[in-house]
Amino acid sequence: MTSLESLEWHRAFGQLAENVDRAGFWLALVRRLAREVHFDTWVALIFHHHRPPRILAESDEDDGADDALFQDYQRGLYLLDPFYIDAKGCAREGVYTLADVAPQCFRHTEYYQRYFQRNIVADEVQFNCPLDAERTLCLSLGSTRTFDHAALGLLSLIQPWVLALMRQRMHFEFEGEEGAPPGPHPWHPRPSAPSELDSRYALTEREREVSQLMLGGSSTKEIARRLAISIETVRAHKKHLYAKLGVSSQSELFSLFWQARR
Repeated sequence: MTSLESLEWHRAFGQLAENVDRAGFWLALVRRLAREVHFDTWVALIFHHHRPPRILAESDEDDGADDALFQDYQRGLYLLDPFYIDAKGCAREGVYTLADVAPQCFRHTEYYQRYFQRNIVADEVQFNCPLDAERTLCLSLGSTRTFDHAALGLLSLIQPWVLALMRQRMHFEFEGEEGAPPGPHPWHPRPSAPSELDSRYALTEREREVSQLMLGGSSTKEIARRLAISIETVRAHKKHLYAKLGVSSQSELFSLFWQARR
């Protein structure tokens, strides 16, 4: 930014801070960001470790978003979102790109083909603001074209302002039962109850984790590294998983995962 642009940004930041308690805060924030970088869709949400994400505000259909896809996201597709998986594994503060968090085979997954391409298309960046050990507040920007170095540099530059506003906004976000997301997908990992089996599919806790990472595009080596187990153990879990469910491919596994969403 030039000095005049910097002054304008500070003025705009002041206005956003004054309106942090208003109903239209998220829309005002993304409209201001849109003056700095190009993006096509956006969503503000809270990642929870033990239940589906809560969507606070989102693009409407005129902005290119599909409301049905957001609903399917909350009903189970969140488990395959590389940003969700990354935030659950290591809650990091800052702005992150799809390239920072996506596993090796992400673009070859059914999730990418059926959901991500339709809703985001090319690229995504996300502001992450960890709230506590269980929750991360996120503002995600999706684009039909790849974010270039200039855009990413600018987002990194204004990151402290954006994260500060996001933290303040949480004082005015109600997280009661009204408007709560649906219950967790049956395959949602439940570390607090490692011996529990899913009543319909009889998946163990570890099998849930392996299926989540596998359908999200992680290779066998990536799964082993993330779960701190051996490659041979991952392969054994995959074999047991496929045998239990009577499937022989990831495509068939995804179909069962899709059908199981609530």
